[in-house]
Amino acid sequence: MVFSGLAALCLVLAFSARATNTPVFRQALELWPASDYEIVVFHKGEMDTAGQTLVDQLRIARGQVFANIEVKTVDVSDSMEPPMENLWSCQTNPVAPWVVVRAPDTSSDASPVWAGHLTESLVGSLLDSPARRKIAESLMRGATAVWILLESGETTRDEAAVDTLSAELKRLEKSLALPKAELGEPRLRSPLPLGVEFALVRVTRTDPAEEFLVTLLQHGKQLFSARPAAFAVYGRGRMLGALVGREIEGEAIEAACSSLVAACIHETKDQNPGRDLLLAANWNTIFDPGSALTRAATPLSSILKSTPAPAVTGNSAGTPFSRSKIFLVIAVLTIAAGVLVFARARHSRDRGTP
Repeated sequence: MVFSGLAALCLVLAFSARATNTPVFRQALELWPASDYEIVVFHKGEMDTAGQTLVDQLRIARGQVFANIEVKTVDVSDSMEPPMENLWSCQTNPVAPWVVVRAPDTSSDASPVWAGHLTESLVGSLLDSPARRKIAESLMRGATAVWILLESGETTRDEAAVDTLSAELKRLEKSLALPKAELGEPRLRSPLPLGVEFALVRVTRTDPAEEFLVTLLQHGKQLFSARPAAFAVYGRGRMLGALVGREIEGEAIEAACSSLVAACIHETKDQNPGRDLLLAANWNTIFDPGSALTRAATPLSSILKSTPAPAVTGNSAGTPFSRSKIFLVIAVLTIAAGVLVFARARHSRDRGTP
């Protein structure tokens, strides 16, 4: 009896040490980094200038606009590693350079999210869209979650889903209570206000600007196009499973929202449901809200265009590095000449001294 009582006490203490009264959505926003999507660019031999520029833009996007991507290039005319060779062989009529987008933490034989020819328009559409900017902006303002409504195209069903979502989210903003913080619990790092607030973003399946997002939402589960689907997105772009058609109703919406407002029991992201979206957002700027809003509202295309291309290596005279070396050499030679003139003058003066 004593042993069992001590064991139970130890379990309670261990649970208490792990648990936190920080709500799930805020824990996710501050501490759970988004997993990387793998973007594989297949090419044959050396890529031309246009293709290389597009690949450079993808790589720049990771560092400049903080897209959760990892870019790899694979030369299909050379020997390939078995996973890449298998991925290439599974493509249908590929035209190099060919892009394959793979979801995070998927097996080598899993179907990719998207595949297609590398073009300038593709680079922008993969990483950015109006809906995704709205999602990132709302989350970085401190929203509990952003609900995406993927419309079916049938007005009656879509408007009914919008009415249900809007009414329920407004009600839940007033009725859901945040967990009370305990004494000694770690304080939140971000100065963003902590409250219950939801946003709604509508996405049309036929919108060209949202083509990749529509594909992304349906990856792994083909949704009936005749029915609207709703997804709750929280943290740094982590998305819960879809509510489809008649599932978009009060009880299901409340269950999803309540799970995000509840105290965070599992500290690591992988212990919580959902999967990460591909978004371009500097999530760490939530610790400085002013810069966060500026970053979220700036279209990716304008940032990439204003970002200089990677520095050219080598010793060509046209690079800034080469010019600086020339200026340095001139300066050294000028100083050396001055020292020589001064030395000769002093030597002549010393010889003329009695």
